[in-house]
Amino acid sequence: MTGPGGLAFLEHVVERKEGVMPYEVTVKELPPQRVAAVKRHTSMAMIGSTVQQGFVTLMSTMGKAGVAPAGPPFIVYHSVMGQGGDGDIEISIPVAGSFESEGDVYGAVIGGGLVASTIHRGPYDQVGPAYQTLTAWIPEHGHEIAGPSREIYLTDPQRTPNPADYVTEIVFPIR
Repeated sequence: MTGPGGLAFLEHVVERKEGVMPYEVTVKELPPQRVAAVKRHTSMAMIGSTVQQGFVTLMSTMGKAGVAPAGPPFIVYHSVMGQGGDGDIEISIPVAGSFESEGDVYGAVIGGGLVASTIHRGPYDQVGPAYQTLTAWIPEHGHEIAGPSREIYLTDPQRTPNPADYVTEIVFPIR
């Protein structure tokens, strides 16, 4: 484990004298979800600004259409992006009904199904160990990854200004 997120995680574990696996993994069923979404190609270096711009585009387009969010926003990671890598993401906001496409914002249904899930508490740039926990747990418990991962943002940074208080759910579809 390298990089600033990995080092901060290790320091956190040592300070709290916890085991190496502070993430609890649960298996649950997610229902299909209607969303307004926008796809973007980005890199790890640019992901923060790409996501921020994507959410601004979504909220603006939804506002003009008179459509309100119907749940916490999330990102579907269609590509595995490591240090220095790039890939495709789908920035999504749940909506109650169908959403008509406008520009590069479109309506879609994100499939539901069985997922392995864990909760990360803290800054977004320190989420790596949660992914490592899930990707190790899944095969160790007889499952396979069955689709792209999602990060579900359970706190709003505008209402929760301290990144230490962010709560993010990470899920992987499994079979």
